[in-house]
Parts: sequence; structure tokens; C-alpha cells
Amino acid sequence: MALIISILAGTLSLPTTLYDLPVSNHGARVRLLLYKRGLESAVRVASPMELGGLRGEKYLSLNPQGKMPLLVDGDSCVWETDAICRHLLEKHAAEGDGPSLFPTSLAARTAAEVIVRHHDTYIGPIQGCLYKPAPPFGRFTSRRDALQELVKQLAVAEALADPTGPYLAGEEFSLADATLFPTMVFITHMLPKFEDAVASPAGEAGARPGPRPAG
Repeated sequence: MALIISILAGTLSLPTTLYDLPVSNHGARVRLLLYKRGLESAVRVASPMELGGLRGEKYLSLNPQGKMPLLVDGDSCVWETDAICRHLLEKHAAEGDGPSLFPTSLAARTAAEVIVRHHDTYIGPIQGCLYKPAPPFGRFTSRRDALQELVKQLAVAEALADPTGPYLAGEEFSLADATLFPTMVFITHMLPKFEDAVASPAGEAGARPGPRPAG
């Protein structure tokens, strides 16, 4: 009650809130960042249902894309995952006790940037072929074609990784790791169900995708 009174009186600002669900690998990127940086107490995580769900009028007024995650920070509404991550890292640059997520060397920072862009441009948009009941899957109308493209882009991501490790861009944990790790957990679990479709030059996937909200 004291918290509500303080907010209404204008003496305490609303907490920064991340609207997300555990099934979203994009949201998991932000949550992993918060965990690794030591900022879990700085952001409240809530279900989009608090705003009426992804297609609710209130949610869409804050995020017209109707997707997760969504960050509400005072008057700011941020809905692209990478932008959310950078917003939080810049806002809390002097806080937390974990890695900065920006590697020390220019080469490593650039490598991390390329991996993040590769994921968000070529992997994220077609991952729906692993769980959506029907096309389109990004620019693909065939599940088989989308799956084969996904495998191709995963190979590119593998080639982009620093072979000396232990992280994707080398010695330091970066935004590249926070970005790719949640997606790879999901893909490692789901992709084997479509092994025949990936290997076949023609035809459609035989496995039936399970329900999963788009992230």
C-alpha cells in the first residue's frame, strides 16, 4: 500500500518493467543480460497479460508490433530486443558487478556486433519454422526451405565465432553470447525433430510443431 501511495503522490517512480514470458528466447536475451551484469533487482519482469496480452489495446499502444519483449522505463517504451539490451546497459553502466558485455578490444567488439546482427537478421526471423503450425516463416512459404535456410545460417554463425573461445567473441562474455545462447538452447531441442526435412531436397517437414508464443 505504501508503494502505491508513493507512486500516486509522485514521490516514487514506477519501476522499470520488462514484459516477457519464459518461452521467448528474445526475452531470455534480456534476462540473461540482467543476470550476468548483476542487474536483476533493477528491472521488474511481468507477463504481457498485465497489459491485456500481446494483442490487447493497452499493450499495442506501447508496442505496435504486438511482440515480446517490451521494456517500459518511465516515459520510454522500447520493444526491439537489442535496443532494450543497450538501453539497460547504458542506463546502468555504473551499476552491477558483472561483465560490461562490451569486449575490451575493437576486434572483439566488432565480432560480437556482427554475430548479434547475424542472429537478428538471418536466424530470428525464420525460427518460427520450428514451432509455428503454418507458414509464412519469415520470407519462406515452405517449412522445408525455411529449415534448410536456418541450418545454413547456423553454420555461418558457427564460422563467426572465435575458435579460441571461451565465448563467441573471445575471452569476454558479450551481447553476442546473451543473444545466441537462448536461441541455441531452443534450436538444439527442436531442430532434431525435423531432421528428415532438413536433409531432404524436396517435401515438407513431417514433425508437428508444438505450440509456442512468438518471441
